[in-house]
Amino acid sequence: MSNSDSLGGHRLRTIASELETFLSDIQREHGLSNNTITSYRCDLRTAAAAISMPLEVVSTSDIKAFLASRDEQPGTTNRRIASLGRFFRWAVGQGYVGHNPVDQVGARYHAEHRPQPIANESERRALDVAINASPQPYRLIFTLLREIGVRTDEVLNLNVGDVILEPGREVLLVQDSKSGTKRMVVLTPDAMPRSLRGLRSWIRDLGEDLPPDTPLFQSSRGNRASYDTLHRRWVQVCKQARLVDVVDGKEVPRYTLHHLRHTAAAELIAFYPEQVVRRILGHRDPRSTRRYAEIVRANGYKPNAAASNGQFSQRREQQAS
Repeated sequence: MSNSDSLGGHRLRTIASELETFLSDIQREHGLSNNTITSYRCDLRTAAAAISMPLEVVSTSDIKAFLASRDEQPGTTNRRIASLGRFFRWAVGQGYVGHNPVDQVGARYHAEHRPQPIANESERRALDVAINASPQPYRLIFTLLREIGVRTDEVLNLNVGDVILEPGREVLLVQDSKSGTKRMVVLTPDAMPRSLRGLRSWIRDLGEDLPPDTPLFQSSRGNRASYDTLHRRWVQVCKQARLVDVVDGKEVPRYTLHHLRHTAAAELIAFYPEQVVRRILGHRDPRSTRRYAEIVRANGYKPNAAASNGQFSQRREQQAS
């Protein structure tokens, strides 16, 4: 009898037996790209081959033993941790397990890993101009990525109820894509003026009577905006900014969407204390945030933000105009 067979009237659910249902659910609910789903499927199939016991008995030590047995690069290990973490968060929500065994599994770090903000100021300016010329809702999505540094899927998963714009209490309630918990990101007019203006205008245009669980960003079909469409728009932004390179005869954007997060983080770390930036970015490990401070101090990175002379907001306004 296999692990997924019924035993005593109780179906023994495993990673393998629930994998496709999980993928179907998250793709439908969050509009994830086919590439993302393929990545999840690959990671979970690999894990399922080593972790075949019923879900309710899978422990943190089982997860750690599986990861250790692979002896892979930190980036690959962290991707598998993220995939398993999301799967077990879904399993908790379905009532299949009582807790997420991946919660106690820490990320792996490579000694040479460093963030990669866009160091060239003229290229940052060119991207800002191209972003400002993008159609909505992509202009606002890119602005949030560029100015606040939240992750791409965190922005796409925002709902109308996650935006609070009461005077003096402007915040985003962001569902952390790695931990599954929500964190509060305070929106300040000095460091995030374009995001604040854009969100106020967007919410006003959407109307105030929408249910709080309405996706903040929707496609023309009324579904939640997807990563695939966002990426296509990003390619157009990079082309307009003339930041594409020819690789094997094809035009390839010089920067990825994740470079916007790195760039925003480097600018924020020059403006705010590390612990504040850590909360904005959703870093569990303070070392992740500290790396940006090291970049700013040691590598000659000069943010657009005039953190040294107190004219951050004015500089941003000039770039947006």
